[in-house]
Amino acid sequence: MSFSFKITNKTEAASQPLMFHIQMAYACAAFLVFSLLGCYLTSVHVQDAATSIIALTSGLAMVCPLPIYWHEKGRDDMRDAAMTIPWFLLLVVLLPIPIDAFARLGFPLQDFRLARIDEIFAVHIPEVKAWASHSLLGKLANRCYPLLIPLLPISFLLPALTGRVKYAQRFLLSNLVAFAIGLPLFSLIPAIGPWYVYNTTPSAAQALCQSSFLLMRNPNVPAASAYGVVCFPSFHVIWAILCAAALWTYKPLRVPIALFCGLIILSTMTTGWHYFSDVIAGAAVAVLSIKAAILLTR
Repeated sequence: MSFSFKITNKTEAASQPLMFHIQMAYACAAFLVFSLLGCYLTSVHVQDAATSIIALTSGLAMVCPLPIYWHEKGRDDMRDAAMTIPWFLLLVVLLPIPIDAFARLGFPLQDFRLARIDEIFAVHIPEVKAWASHSLLGKLANRCYPLLIPLLPISFLLPALTGRVKYAQRFLLSNLVAFAIGLPLFSLIPAIGPWYVYNTTPSAAQALCQSSFLLMRNPNVPAASAYGVVCFPSFHVIWAILCAAALWTYKPLRVPIALFCGLIILSTMTTGWHYFSDVIAGAAVAVLSIKAAILLTR
């Protein structure tokens, strides 16, 4: 009985990472087919496809020896965690593809409606932005806004390179779920940003975002830059929460990462990039995505 029980446990342990790879293979294949079909139906050309494929191939060639090394060392946890890295590289290439197609579906802009929802919560983004310009906390939050970009790879690679398999897997799966929920919302409730409805002067980056988004909505333009175009829900909020969840396994980092990600979430309003309703929706999508990822990795 004891021998049989041990064999069963080993079989179940071996099947867990395999099941994750099967889930990712099906999900990525479905995402790619759906994305390419959407691009075809909306006359969107995938930009720099050859460059992306070359970069992906190079990245895969660089990381493939890592799982082999840990396998030879007998470190199954490190091997399984390292084997999530190729999926991360693939998602970096795949996830931006359908954004142009979803932007081109042509639903009317909802900026005024989102601003009215903010009024229900007594939140006025120009006032929040003005407060931030004179507040130490607001200025600190503003500085944190662009730091989400380096935080994203760190939040995945740290668990992936230290053997925290479940957290690396959940980060990837929660991102897929977040895009599966967030992109339809972005399509159905398109918006530019608070500066558009409040007639305030946008920053250079916000002006670029507005022009890119309006260009993407033009069916006569084959492709455009997907620079920061998703207003509702806020992916800054979604990613901040997903990053905090991925790094929560490291107890010494819990308080710093919670404060840092909290500042990033606050910065979505203090910088004037998002409505408060974007923040609420982003938080809801993030929580649902994390719950789904936990269920999938059990």
